[in-house]
Amino acid sequence: MSNYRPISSQQELEQLIERYFDGMTTVEEEAALRHELAHCPWSSEDIDDARVVMGYFVTHRKQQQRQHAMGSTRQRIIGIAASIAIILAVGGYTLWHQQQSRDICVAYVNGQVVQSNDQVMAMIADDLDRIDNAANAMTDQLSSLGEALELDNE
Repeated sequence: MSNYRPISSQQELEQLIERYFDGMTTVEEEAALRHELAHCPWSSEDIDDARVVMGYFVTHRKQQQRQHAMGSTRQRIIGIAASIAIILAVGGYTLWHQQQSRDICVAYVNGQVVQSNDQVMAMIADDLDRIDNAANAMTDQLSSLGEALELDNE
């Protein structure tokens, strides 16, 4: 809103509202209209109607964004928790099994028996790397979502 200039009359505001509903306003003019509708002292049928319509859309959009963000975050948290639980279970089982029999390491992968300690540890390390990459990607997405919500609030 770098080119923002206050609207100086009720007539000018009503003309801008008419242009808005005709789809003829720029992004800057639309932002100025929202600002003026929220802060100006004038009232008329057109101005009050525009306040109702624009207020509804802003409120409805923000509510949808919050619901989407909460749902996505909840799903990601559940996914992370499940991944951590699996890692802990596999790691605990591996430690327990190594203590029971130090000479033998057995893992079942896709129905196949893997008995090499090196192969099992490499598979676990690979899984941990994939989970770490997914967690980093999720952190980036959550950060982007937070930035988008902050931009929307401006």
